[in-house]
Amino acid sequence: MSGKLIFGLDIGSSKIISLVGTLGNRVNIIGLSSYHFVNNPRNNDLTMISNGLICEVERAGTRIAQTLHEAQISADCSAGSVIVNLAGNHVRNIYSHSHQEMGSHPVTEEIIRYMVNEAKQVVIPSNYEIIDYEIQEYLIDDDRYTINPLDLSCSTINANLNLFIAGKTPLSNLRKAISHSSYDIAKIVPSGILSAMAVLNREEKELGCCLIDIGAGTTDIVVYENGFIRYLNSIPLGGEDVTRDIASVMRVSRNLAEDLKLTHGSCGNLVHKNSNEMINIIDHRGENVNLSKKLLNDVIHERVKDILGVVKTQLNNSNLYDIINSGIVITGGTALISGMKEFSSSFFDVPVHIGIPNYEGDFADIVCSPKYASAVGALYFANDLLSDRHFQSEPASGIEFGSIIKRIKNIFKNM
Repeated sequence: MSGKLIFGLDIGSSKIISLVGTLGNRVNIIGLSSYHFVNNPRNNDLTMISNGLICEVERAGTRIAQTLHEAQISADCSAGSVIVNLAGNHVRNIYSHSHQEMGSHPVTEEIIRYMVNEAKQVVIPSNYEIIDYEIQEYLIDDDRYTINPLDLSCSTINANLNLFIAGKTPLSNLRKAISHSSYDIAKIVPSGILSAMAVLNREEKELGCCLIDIGAGTTDIVVYENGFIRYLNSIPLGGEDVTRDIASVMRVSRNLAEDLKLTHGSCGNLVHKNSNEMINIIDHRGENVNLSKKLLNDVIHERVKDILGVVKTQLNNSNLYDIINSGIVITGGTALISGMKEFSSSFFDVPVHIGIPNYEGDFADIVCSPKYASAVGALYFANDLLSDRHFQSEPASGIEFGSIIKRIKNIFKNM
């Protein structure tokens, strides 16, 4: 088998997805496994991971190891390194910069390394750490910008960095959970960034685009402009909140509420001709029950409106509306709710489409779905690491990730 192998791992609040992919000229998925959380009186997995945060390390670690192992069996090969997502409202971005007097000398890799390390010395909360960064631009002699200043002669240079930070405790719990398996973490990446890598194209990122990844427990927001990330955040709301609302209002079990949401529900606020239409179901007691479809859709509509309302407030407060010229892309499992595109477009008053992974290859019939966006994006991220294209910020990207890239390449050489 040709190509390099790596895991793309998506740890969510209702499921764990593991993909095994070959890397190289293009990504091809050769194995997959998913574990959907069980919710019953004897085994409630929903307490294991909540709002993107691992709450029970040992049990989560067991499920993660199981999913990775099954994916490897599915691929009938050995993969030893993992690109994994990170979710939760502790994930965010901050800007930093550094300045260097050059005296008309050319910019060297050593100077770039020094400037990046200097920019990373910015003060962040003591309970946070930098997990990633993106060099957005260099200002040369205070009058022109470039993304690669290597060998340019100048009097002064300023490096502008976008730092991605996350809470130390959630990171520690994630690392401990994955340590239950025999696999190494190659990189931990914010969920929204991974999903964006899978569903957004270069033109959308250049023109300006907002990605909204609505998972079960979190909604991740990433805004791009001129090809760079301008905003990164996460809110502790998602599809599981919709499910709980349905269960509460319609007095059904959580599992039945989830089925009603995806099978019969819609988030559109439309006046249906058949407003008295009923849904016949068998409840947890084994009895036939008729439920109002209008009531179901009203419940879904209100909660989705609340979630998107928080996103809209963040976009407004951060003055980001004017830069999303190509519109909004919604992905994640909750994007599968009927009417999401139409309702979101009306709500935001900008073009909206549902994002599915831009992938052609084996298992495309399975993974070309919004719920696989983060896992597929993890493989794309790994491919960029392997080819040193990470964030298109070379040569400085090799500073922090050089050792990671070497580890991945060494693993691949031994396969």
